[in-house]
Amino acid sequence: MAKYTKKEWKPEYQKILIYAEQGVPVKEIAEKVGMHPRYVYDVMKKDAFLAKQQEFEGKIIDKARKVFEEHAVTAAKKIVKIAKGGKSEDRIQLDASKEVLYQVGMKPVEVIETRQREYTPEELASMSKTALEVEEITNRLAVRDSSYVLTDERSETRTDAEPEVEQTGDVGQEFMSEKPVLPV
Repeated sequence: MAKYTKKEWKPEYQKILIYAEQGVPVKEIAEKVGMHPRYVYDVMKKDAFLAKQQEFEGKIIDKARKVFEEHAVTAAKKIVKIAKGGKSEDRIQLDASKEVLYQVGMKPVEVIETRQREYTPEELASMSKTALEVEEITNRLAVRDSSYVLTDERSETRTDAEPEVEQTGDVGQEFMSEKPVLPV
């Protein structure tokens, strides 16, 4: 963490810091402290300002943590009271009490359950047999002369882009029949 000296820290920086910590935009901060927005932006980028901001945020976090710690026992008692005889309208207090405990590190352990199926020797043998059958069928189909192989028209070259169309019949009556193009 960068250190700052009292000489580097100016009184207007404190006002800028307080507004910045409240989430006020730079333009509004500039209006409130009576300075140009560019000056405020430059101040917020200075090492002295950033060091003070980090220190300020650390103090706020410490104070918040201390408040949660001070109320952890009360929250735990509230949870027990609701568990013993709570009503449905106590849900908000229950959730708030849980959150207090979570903030002081008393969050329940998350358990992830995994299940794995154990196969019997008979099932494993059956799966192995099926895998061998699939492999055998695949090998038979891989042979080009197999009676099971169908030609893939996409891989064959076609001489015609469109099937041949033959017209027959009288004028005004048209009958069309397609002659399929067989792969070569």
